[in-house]
Amino acid sequence: GTSDPYVKFKLGGKEVFRSKTIHKNLNPVWEEKAYILIDNLREPLYIKVFDYDFGLQDDFIGSAFLDLTSLELNRQTDVTLSLKDPHYPDHDLGSIFLSVLLAPGDQREAFQTQSLRLSDLHRKSQLWRGIVSVTLIEGRELKAMDANGLSDPYVKFRLGHQKYKSKIVPKTLNPQWREQFDFHLYDERGGIIDITVWDKDVGKKDDFIGR
Repeated sequence: GTSDPYVKFKLGGKEVFRSKTIHKNLNPVWEEKAYILIDNLREPLYIKVFDYDFGLQDDFIGSAFLDLTSLELNRQTDVTLSLKDPHYPDHDLGSIFLSVLLAPGDQREAFQTQSLRLSDLHRKSQLWRGIVSVTLIEGRELKAMDANGLSDPYVKFRLGHQKYKSKIVPKTLNPQWREQFDFHLYDERGGIIDITVWDKDVGKKDDFIGR
């Protein structure tokens, strides 16, 4: 009776931002900020909401268009968009709430410093070119780090300045995570994602299992 929603934003057919996934929630709160470079105001911002399905194709929940020409320059505008499905135009699919600020290009630096937070990004002036979506499924036959012959494993991912940490699965050598993490790519080459596995220890330093 719930969904695992996330949102894609597209301009001119190209994906320009993707939100994180919020699990088991029909009233998700994202509080994510994205800075998007607009070349043509007449090109509407296409917003699509999906339900994340592990191992299957994600379900389409609904979509909406934001007419950028309707926005006033340098004024933060709260927008409510009703989600629609072109195949079922009469269905009520919920709404999405955005706060939008349209600023001219020469104010870009000031605007970015104020409000950009793409995965707590440090290199604010760079626009990203793609997303790598990593799904952490499970671990098998990990090394026992505790006296009980088990571990409390979790995984850390790092790509440049972007860092993620999985949940801790207690007392197992064969953990099941089923978690998704999205990384932003800043050039065509990509980069190396550093993946490390740790055993959580209370009151002392966590044990390193492997990389």
